[in-house]
This record gives sequence, structure tokens and C-alpha cells, in this order.
Amino acid sequence: MDAIAEGINDAGNTFPIVEDPVHESTPKQAVRYVLWGLISVVVNLGTFYLLNSVVHINYQVANIIAWVIGVQVAFWIDRVIVFRHKSNSPIQEMVAFYSTRILTYLVETATLWVGVSLLSGNSNVSKIIGQLLAIIGNYIFSKLFIFKNKEAHHQQIH
Repeated sequence: MDAIAEGINDAGNTFPIVEDPVHESTPKQAVRYVLWGLISVVVNLGTFYLLNSVVHINYQVANIIAWVIGVQVAFWIDRVIVFRHKSNSPIQEMVAFYSTRILTYLVETATLWVGVSLLSGNSNVSKIIGQLLAIIGNYIFSKLFIFKNKEAHHQQIH
């Protein structure tokens, strides 16, 4: 048994070890955030348009469905491509990601409500304005709270 255990221990890791975090400038991340983030924006806006304008679902219901789908797409794009974040806790990051996105969802929902219910404006135009406000807030939350480089932050403190 000891020989078998030694052989297993000497075999090395089955899963790749998490590499050191990627260190790069904020402008590069911001450019990637805008370019790659367009995918999640298109998913969000496209889903909203189809549900609200084609299927004629209430604009707030269409917005919540579009938001859930768009946030899931955005999480993986931001984690893998934009911030190139490597960790062993994607589920914890996803919970934190959704938590911060709820704040910007509320901004977007309020924008829709004001635009559609109070001002009798076009729901698609109100959605686009809300998305622009959400994009700004989402980048700030993702950069500062979700995909921050803990090792670099720790080194700056010491």
C-alpha cells in the first residue's frame, strides 16, 4: 500500500495549478471590456427586443429574463477574456458578480420605468439608455471588487 501511495503522490497534479495572475494596465482591460462586452450587450438587448417587441411580453418581465441571460454571458467573458482572472473559486466570483450586477440592474429597471411608464417613451430606447448606465457601473464593480488582483493589491500594501 505504501508503494502505491508513493506512486500516486509522485504522479503530480491532475488539474493544472492556477498560474500567477495576469498583471496589465487598466486601459487594455477597458478596451477588452468594451469590445468583448458588446457580446453580452447584444445578447441582453436582443433578448429584450425579441421578448418585448416580437413576443409582446411586459417590458419589465422581458428585462429580467434578458438580464439573467446577459449577466451569465458577461460573467464568463469578463472572467476569461477581459480580466483574464484565474482562481479556484468561480462560483464565489459568480455570486459576487451577480450581487454587483443587481445594483446596476436596478438602475436599468428604473431607467426603463421612467422612460416607458412615466414618459411614455419607446421601451427599446429606454433599454439602451439603461444599458449604457449599467455598462459603466458594471465595469467599475468588476474591476474593483470581483476580478481584482488580490496578490498585486497585497504587494502594494506592503
